[in-house]
Amino acid sequence: MKIFITYSFLLFSASLCFGQQESSYVKGIISNYAKQPLQLYRCYGDTILFVDSIRTDKNGAFSFFNTSPGFSQIKNFKGLYKVFLQYNQFFYLILNSANSYSKGGETDIEIKTTYNHDVFYNIASDSLKIIKSEENRRFYEFQNKQQQINTANFFLLRMMRLYPIPDPFHKQIEDEYFKRYAAMDLFVKGQQKDKKIHGFENLAGTIAKAYYQPVNPDWRQPDSWRDSIIASHFFDLFNPADSFYINSNILPEKMDLYLSLLTNKRDSYGQQVYDENAAVSGVKSFLEKIKSNQENFEFCLNYLLKKFNKEHKESVFLFLNDNYLKNEQNSCAPADNSFNWAREKASVIRGVQVGSMAPDFSIMKDKLTMYQLSADYTLIVFWASWCPHCVEEVPKIKKAIENFLIQGKEKNNEGKQSLGNVGLASIFVSLDNEEKPWADFINKSDLGNFINLCEFKGWNGQIGKSYNVYATPTLFLLDKDKKIIAKPENTEQLINSLKFGQ
Repeated sequence: MKIFITYSFLLFSASLCFGQQESSYVKGIISNYAKQPLQLYRCYGDTILFVDSIRTDKNGAFSFFNTSPGFSQIKNFKGLYKVFLQYNQFFYLILNSANSYSKGGETDIEIKTTYNHDVFYNIASDSLKIIKSEENRRFYEFQNKQQQINTANFFLLRMMRLYPIPDPFHKQIEDEYFKRYAAMDLFVKGQQKDKKIHGFENLAGTIAKAYYQPVNPDWRQPDSWRDSIIASHFFDLFNPADSFYINSNILPEKMDLYLSLLTNKRDSYGQQVYDENAAVSGVKSFLEKIKSNQENFEFCLNYLLKKFNKEHKESVFLFLNDNYLKNEQNSCAPADNSFNWAREKASVIRGVQVGSMAPDFSIMKDKLTMYQLSADYTLIVFWASWCPHCVEEVPKIKKAIENFLIQGKEKNNEGKQSLGNVGLASIFVSLDNEEKPWADFINKSDLGNFINLCEFKGWNGQIGKSYNVYATPTLFLLDKDKKIIAKPENTEQLINSLKFGQ
C-alpha cells in the first residue's frame, strides 16, 4: 500500500492581538542557529505564500509578531504555515485567528528545536519540542501514532506476509500491527469528543480526521483489494469541504491518495494497469464531496486539471473539462478566465483523438499544405535528433514505411486494387532547435526521400502544439480524408496499423 501522507505538521492555536502593544504569537529557541534567517510562508493548497522574514538572536531565540507587514494582507489567519531555516530544514505551524486568549503580549505558543544540516533528515522538525500549546501536544501525539501506522503498513505488513505463520514470532508481529491501529482509534475518538480546545476549534482533531483510516482490511488479502476497501471509507470522517483544508497542503495529498487507492488495479499476471474509468469515478466523487465550498472546489478542480494534463491522461482531463467547465449558464464552476488554459488544452486534445480530422499545417509556405497531399494514408512522425529513443526508433519507422510501399507495389503488380500513386505520404516533423544536427541526422538516416519539416523552435513549434505533442517520437496515421485512424506508440504498433489499413 502506498502512503502519501506528510507527517511533519506542527499545529497550534495562536492569539492575534491588534492593539497598540506589539505582541508575539509564537516564540522559540533553535539550538545551533544563532543570528540566522527564518522565513515564514503560508500554505495554500499546493503552493506557499511569503509572509515574514526575521533573524534569530545570539542565543538562537526568535519571535514572530502580529504587527508584521506581511500579515496586513491576510484576511483569514487560520491555516498551515511553514518556517524555513537554511538548507531546506523547516517546520510547520498552524495559526487560528479565532483564538484570542493571550494577554499583555504573552505568547500562546512556545517551541524548542535544533538545527543540524542533514541532507537525509529534517532535524528541525524531528527534534521539535512543544513547550507551550495544548493543540500542538495533541497533534504530536497524533503524528507519532500515525508514523507508527505508516511503519506498520510498510514493514510489519510485509513481515507478516513473509514470516512463517506457525512460528511464534509471527503472532508478536501481528499483535504489534493491530496494537498501533487500536491506539490511533482511541486517540481519534477522544478528539471527536473534544471538538474544541479552550473554546476554539480543535485543529489537531481536524488534521487527524483527514488522515485517519477508519478501516483496516484483512492483511492477508492483496493490496489492490485492501485499497478498494479503504477508498470506500475515505470520507467517513474527512470532509474536504472544510474551509481549513484549503489553507494547508492537505487537499492535494488527499486527492492523490484517494485516486491512488481507486486506481491500484492488477492484471491476471500481477502487473499494475491504469484504470481510466476508476480515475474518472474518483475525481467525480471527490468533487461532489467538496462542491459546497466554492473556494475549495475551484482549487481542487484546477489541481486535478493540472495533474491529468501533466500526466497526459487525456480521457480524464476531457471528462473534467466537459463536466465542470461548461458555459456560464450551465456552469458547475465559474466560467472565469483562470480556466481558459484548460478549455484551450481540451480543444487541442479533442482535435487529435482517433476519429478526428487532423490539424492542417503548411509544408511549403503559400504553396503546399498537408491536406493537399494526395495519398491513401499519411503518416506524421514527430521526432528530434537530440532524442535517444528517436535515434533508435526512426530507422525502424523508415524501414516499416518502405516495406509497406513495397507490399503496395507487389499488390499492384498482382492486379489487386491499387493503393494510388503515393500510397503512403510520410512527413517527419522535427522538434530540433538548430539546423545542423537536424540536417546531419536526415543525411545519416537517409530520410531525404520523405517530407522533412522543422520550425527550429523545439517544444514551442506550432505544429507540435497543434498535435499536443509531449514526447518523442509521436506518430499519427491518417486516412485519405486526413482523419486520424491510429496513434501508434512504437514501430510494432505502426506496422499493425498499416496492415489493418491494407
